[in-house]
Amino acid sequence: MPIETMTFQEGVLAGRLPDAGWLAGYPRSGAALVRLILASCFDHWTGTIYSEGSIGTVYADVLHILPQHMPLTDLAEIASRQGVVLFKTHEKPRPAERIPTIVIVRDGRRTLESLRAFYVENEQVAPHRSSLVGTDSMMEMIRGNHVWGSWSAWIRAWAASAPATALWLRYEDIMAVVPGAVRRIGLWLRRTPSGYEIPSFESLHQAHPTIFRSAFVDGNGGMTEQEEALFWELHGGAMTMLGYHHD
Repeated sequence: MPIETMTFQEGVLAGRLPDAGWLAGYPRSGAALVRLILASCFDHWTGTIYSEGSIGTVYADVLHILPQHMPLTDLAEIASRQGVVLFKTHEKPRPAERIPTIVIVRDGRRTLESLRAFYVENEQVAPHRSSLVGTDSMMEMIRGNHVWGSWSAWIRAWAASAPATALWLRYEDIMAVVPGAVRRIGLWLRRTPSGYEIPSFESLHQAHPTIFRSAFVDGNGGMTEQEEALFWELHGGAMTMLGYHHD
């Protein structure tokens, strides 16, 4: 591929895309919510390392999502104007990769339940469904026996590798006080927001129900007593590190 049309990954690896960073989150942790704040309050465009062609142009416009493949010169120009171009990733970090990073986290119990429901409800991701359905699917997800692996292993990997300047955001805190999250993001970006409001969750759910499924910030994600006991056994350390407590 000519250097002028490098993807983000290729540009970073080649050292040809300055001012690029990560918007990292385990699947269903709230990356779409942060992208919505960036778009609505900062007119900030973000990219992704994944193909999001199936999500629709309206959703892409609302969240200011860049095309997956862009000329490197265009990406560099956008990065210069914004200060940074963030690219969504669900992957674990690569060693010694110290680029600007926002990490979005969510209570692991609700994260896993939202992910299980997302795959069950969406036929376009059928290849991933086999390990996420059935009577014991949540137990297997808690153990990390699915395509995205262990929730707490993902958290620990980013905690160990993210730069000291990384901005960590909790989904629950954003939902509780959106203006506070906007201020934190603005300080990190070194930009003044144009406002402190985002579209209501109800309007987003109506327009994009597969992405904005539920705004629940309380409860254990519907886990049974046995499931929750296993969850805390395997992931309690990460939950405590992030400031979540056993109900």
